[in-house]
Amino acid sequence: METKIMMLMMLVAVVIPLVLDRPLYKIGTQKLKALGMNRFNYEGEPVLTAGGLILVCSSVITGIVLIGLFLLRGVKSELLLHGLLFLTGMITMAFWGWRDDRAPDLDAKGFRGHFGVLWRERRITSGMWKLIGGTSTAFCLTLSLADSLWAGFVAFGLLALSPNIINLFDLRPGRAIKVFWCLTALAGAFGLWTIGASTAMANWIFLIPVFLASMLMFPHDVGGKIMLGDTGANALGFAAGFSFVIGTPIYVQASMLVLFLCIQIAAEFCSFSRVIEQVGWLRRLDQWGRVTEAENKKNQTGSSGLV
Repeated sequence: METKIMMLMMLVAVVIPLVLDRPLYKIGTQKLKALGMNRFNYEGEPVLTAGGLILVCSSVITGIVLIGLFLLRGVKSELLLHGLLFLTGMITMAFWGWRDDRAPDLDAKGFRGHFGVLWRERRITSGMWKLIGGTSTAFCLTLSLADSLWAGFVAFGLLALSPNIINLFDLRPGRAIKVFWCLTALAGAFGLWTIGASTAMANWIFLIPVFLASMLMFPHDVGGKIMLGDTGANALGFAAGFSFVIGTPIYVQASMLVLFLCIQIAAEFCSFSRVIEQVGWLRRLDQWGRVTEAENKKNQTGSSGLV
């Protein structure tokens, strides 16, 4: 791709999320309140959930504009295919997360909880539907991304697990976004190191709007004003997994898949929040940017209208 076109795409990927941020946040919070999307956070305070819907809308609108510019410029390449698959995956994963956010059955937690309900009550929970839908989405996307059985297996594993990995950390304000940043930064670093700067930057054209939208959402999330919910966590997790699939070599993808599997298994037996509290540097990183409990209550009482 020509350098001028690349620079134009980068500019569009940055400018549109900035322009959309304020109106989308205002409209999005109004709609979420109207739909009754209030949940109790870890402190027992009512907070709007499914705020990730705002992030997804910003990213998808920007992505559609980018694809339109690609088509106008006559760019028909692997990059365009990646953009279409990326938008399809984000929308679909966010849909399954939204369905879970809207569901009333919130008691079952983790794979063991959802499979337990299926075994005991012969009932499919919203979380189980999310698992089925997310897995099916990952499988369909893998068919267009992988060129070998081994690559397909690894890509499928990453795309299927990554949404839930971010969701596992969406238990405190700002934590899920910080994990997303760490994963995408890791994917970007491996991409620059292994496949070169130009290719890595091209792969990031559709990821930049998501990364920027997460930065714009961060103050609202970390301030305890709104939660990403499964809608946002699923979308960010998919974006992180996709960044590894298209931007890193197979051995890096396989290593991350093993890491994700270990995290998923560990989550079934221990509390990540407890581990974070016990490790000093993790606790400081987790609390970075987060308002104190007193400030949070003051902000909610004075401006959010939820208390």
